Amino acid sequence: MTVKKNLLTTIGLGFISLSHLSYAADYQWNANVPVKQPSAQTSNGKTVLFDVSHGGTEGNADWVIDGGFSDFADALVLEGYRVEEYRGIDLNNDGLIRYADDLNTPSNSAINEAIITYAAIEHADVLVLAETNRPFKISEYQALEQFVAAGKGIYFIGDHYNADRNLNTWDATEAFNGYNRSTLAKYNYSGEYGDLRNPGNTDGWLAQNFGIRFRFNALDYKAGISGITAAVHAEGITQDVQPILMAGGATLAITDASKAKGLVYLSAQDNATAWNHAIDSGLYFGGRDEGPYVAIAKSGLGKAAFIGDSSPVEDASPKYRRQDSGSTKKTYPGWTDPGDAATLSVNIINWLAMQESYTAFDNNNGHTAGELTANAKAAIEMDDPDNGNPWNTPSNGYNPSDPATFANGAFAARLSVNGDGGTPTDPTDPADPVEPTTSLSVTEALAITNGSAIQLVGTVTEAVNGIYGLKLSDRQAPDDFIFIKLESQFRDEFNPQLNPAIIGETIVVSGIKNDYMSQPGVREVSAIEIVAGVLSVSQALVEANGTEIILEGTVSAELNGIYALLLSDSNDGNISINVKLESSQRAQFNPQLNPDILQHSVRITGTRNDYMSQPGVRDVSEIVDLGLVGSSTPDTGSYFSVTDALESDTGTAILVSGFVMSSVNGIYGLILEDVNDSAKQINVKLESEFREQFNPQLNPSIVGAQIVVSGKRDSYMGQPGIRYVEGIELAN
Repeated sequence: MTVKKNLLTTIGLGFISLSHLSYAADYQWNANVPVKQPSAQTSNGKTVLFDVSHGGTEGNADWVIDGGFSDFADALVLEGYRVEEYRGIDLNNDGLIRYADDLNTPSNSAINEAIITYAAIEHADVLVLAETNRPFKISEYQALEQFVAAGKGIYFIGDHYNADRNLNTWDATEAFNGYNRSTLAKYNYSGEYGDLRNPGNTDGWLAQNFGIRFRFNALDYKAGISGITAAVHAEGITQDVQPILMAGGATLAITDASKAKGLVYLSAQDNATAWNHAIDSGLYFGGRDEGPYVAIAKSGLGKAAFIGDSSPVEDASPKYRRQDSGSTKKTYPGWTDPGDAATLSVNIINWLAMQESYTAFDNNNGHTAGELTANAKAAIEMDDPDNGNPWNTPSNGYNPSDPATFANGAFAARLSVNGDGGTPTDPTDPADPVEPTTSLSVTEALAITNGSAIQLVGTVTEAVNGIYGLKLSDRQAPDDFIFIKLESQFRDEFNPQLNPAIIGETIVVSGIKNDYMSQPGVREVSAIEIVAGVLSVSQALVEANGTEIILEGTVSAELNGIYALLLSDSNDGNISINVKLESSQRAQFNPQLNPDILQHSVRITGTRNDYMSQPGVRDVSEIVDLGLVGSSTPDTGSYFSVTDALESDTGTAILVSGFVMSSVNGIYGLILEDVNDSAKQINVKLESEFREQFNPQLNPSIVGAQIVVSGKRDSYMGQPGIRYVEGIELAN
């Protein structure tokens, strides 16, 4: 399977504290803002912004389009959307977004660049606000109102009450509602933020504009909330939506049924419970009276949507480290969980992005009215049980208002996880990456600069990060490896946990060189192809031009002077193909420069393409000398021992005998033990025709039997191995 997807990354903006301007250069490591876009053929011309100017990266949250929300973003790209991260406004044009705490220090207002204005977001069709952890200014709330009034949409992704991930006494339920749960005077900021104290009623910015508010509850129901409103009454959004999990989340309460309506409710069969760490009773009323878990709103020409938990939207591929400790984040694989909100969220974005002239849910023209929530604000929600204190005390010198205190590798931190301040780890090219034409080996790819578009070839050896990635090893140097982050469309076929048969296969990967799971990696993968097994020259001749191939044959003559060679079929010397040599390959493999290479068998990896007006192979990424024809295969009466095989060069044709000890990689291989030394073992990849008889999982009686294997010395499962097996026989 090959899925082509044009992923564009533009030069963007960093995010630093003005209290540490002397370190401004250090923050360059994360100065590039990711942008993903579809191909010109699939683009729908619309843009979705994911805001991180006010939060979404604190604690374990990693709600960025190339991290914990990458599955979500990629799904939108496949729908045709351009997807951008939004960090704020570069007011002084220094290439970095500089955050200054103007909530507690109003004098910083003129220099705080982590802000939202309508002018900065008006190019978008949809704005995603995920777990905002800082309140908005009055002017920012007004910018959001203007955005919606222009016919655009906002997706509010909340979480349970007290999901105050950065310990600043604000969570998303409060920032979205437009007031803190506390009634303390300290929340009357006046000035640009105004009075943000709990009003003691259902009023608030969200309720006034969208007829809805987030409750301050905290509940669990991982089996999936199942009271799903029929699509005909839900603007079509719930089409194909299944029960949605809640892993510590909040519900909402509808205060104006002409503006808002619920899409997903607790049904009578849903036995939700209070979240274990709820600050109060957690579950207030139960059932439908708890309010909708998912809802939408129509405010004039614009729209909004709401969900009370990030868990069913996120994936398990966080990009950044925790701000407080620097430890690896733990995000939930909700996007692929049975209770995911993937279909729901894509449907929501499609609805939000579609401008429609109706202005209310008034039971006219199919726009069913909502349902007021009984007890829209419980008595316990009228004040803060924590009395204005964070649920925990910041430690390790961490100050949520000062990025200079953030641990290395955290979003907005001074230094990368490696302690490097000046080299961006994200792509930096503002133009479309140049499509590479030659596949690199893994070893070569490791030397490529982060941010480069690359195409590399290697052997799949194991899963990485569960279902989200794979480890690709160099075919000639198995100890060299790189991690590949798999986009959602590639996982079923190429992740070894989901498809064990992929282990040992050679694949070609196209993507952007970038660290993944704190190791050298490839992200934003646009295409993956399985490289076919080794072909003969005859078989290579019938492959279509442009096909990546591996073929073996005999070097029979020079071609075009020092620039190429003629490769003959190993079984029919009258059949040949032209091979164009790269400059680094000529000294060893061109017969004019090295006559000794004549009549050697070689394995070539390259692209099937005509050369010298004849069928040929170009863009050769690898050539392996398999030895002089007739000398590489041992006499059938003189088998290699496993010890001998382990000492043989990669690519050597061998006939090896040993004891079958166990299966490897399930039904796809076996472990062969030396007859005289039980400490010596080698992995054997079984072709399909040999599995039923010789794989111990399928045929346990084969364990202990002595067999003779004919194949090529190679690596398999990241260990010394035998592949391309042509025959297996019982030794006796």
